[in-house]
This record gives sequence, C-alpha cells and structure tokens, in this order.
Amino acid sequence: MKLLIVLLGSLVCGQSFEAASIKLNNSGGRGQGISTYPARIKVINAPLKLCVQIAWNVKDFQVSGASGWMDNERYDIDAVAAEPFKKDGYRAMLKTLLAERFGLVIHSETQEKQGYALVVAKNGSKLHPPVEDPGIQFSRTASGDTTLKAPNVTMVQLASALSSQLSAIVVDKTGIEGRFDASFQWTPDQAMRLKSGDPAPAPPPDATPGPSIFTAIQEKLGLRLESRKVPTEVIVIDHAQRPSEN
Repeated sequence: MKLLIVLLGSLVCGQSFEAASIKLNNSGGRGQGISTYPARIKVINAPLKLCVQIAWNVKDFQVSGASGWMDNERYDIDAVAAEPFKKDGYRAMLKTLLAERFGLVIHSETQEKQGYALVVAKNGSKLHPPVEDPGIQFSRTASGDTTLKAPNVTMVQLASALSSQLSAIVVDKTGIEGRFDASFQWTPDQAMRLKSGDPAPAPPPDATPGPSIFTAIQEKLGLRLESRKVPTEVIVIDHAQRPSEN
C-alpha cells in the first residue's frame, strides 16, 4: 500500500528553518555534499534528488521519479535554525523546506528491486576481531583500487556500506552477530565507476587489476554477495517545481 506524504509547513509545525537561501549553482563543478553545524546546514551543488536523499536518509537507488531538471540542475542551500538540532533534526526541517520551496510532494512505497544478500561463503567466514575504531571510510589508492576501512562493524553496517558502493540494496543474511574488522580492498570495474559518478581516472592499461568487490569479499572475509530480489523502501517524487531564488 502506498503511503502518501504531503509535506506542508503547517503539518510539521516547529520543524522549519528560521531562514533559508536556495540558489542555482551554475559552476559546473562535480563536487557536492552537505555540511552540518549545530544550528545550520549547507547543501552544496546538489540536485533535488540528492536533497531528497539527505532529507529522508536514503540512498540514490531509493529515490524514484527524479527526472530531467530534478536530477540535473544543481542548487546551493544555506539554512539556519532557531536553535541547535537534536540529533538528525535537520532532516525534518529540510523536508519542510523542500515542500515549501520546491512544492515537493512524495509518497513512499516498497518495491521489489534487484539487490544482494550478504551471506556466509561455503568455507565459512574469515572475519577478524574488531579494532577500537568505529568509523567506516572508503578511500582510493594510487592505482585506482578502493579500500573499505571498517574495523569495528556489525554485518548490518557492512551490508549498508556495500549498498552505497553497489548502488543496490544489500541485506544482511549472514546470521552473524557482534562486531568485526571487515576491512578489505578491491578494483572497481568501469561500469561501477560510471554508475557511481566516480571522477577518478581508470588505472593505466598496463596495471595489473586486483579482485572485484565480489571476489575480494569472499577471499578476504569469507562472505558472499548473492544476487536476489529484495523488498526496498523507495521515495517516489510525485510533484516538484523549480524554486524561486532568494
């Protein structure tokens, strides 16, 4: 069943920014993202689709209906709250702002999407004991390989991190409890680079390619990514319009 969500400021009283500026970004730059402060957020060079991702805390493949200008035109948003945010309180305020300034109307639904199940490989897991460092970080080596630094994660957290890299839902089906050092390295193929919008150049032709993400996770962690249809929560954009700048 579809859940219709019409976001109007009057329906979320007290969840609005005190002041907000939205401007079209015509720089042509590739960099984009969000900076958060105790009572302020800045969204830089972001299309409406990314703003929806931020507000609903979902990934790219979980937003549907963002075609044309919604996925191409970039905006800068600078919004200030009357008092410091409580945890992720800025997300509710951003939802209100998108409704007020973009006329955003969305609904959420569950769709069967092609994704992956994270399972234990045939010969058992090779997970290492955790290190006292809870951060999850992706980095790029000089040769173009990707390193996932995940020294203290649960399997649910690992599945979520892999989901970002694969642009598809990944669910934990390992049955493994606790925390582990699940760090490993792989070589992204060209299709994955293009899908993720990775600006990094491909490695030189004479470079020896490393394992794919699928091979690396099995060899290093004793886990496997099994392709399957997975129920996925999706945010569907029903209506939006270009904002008036201020």
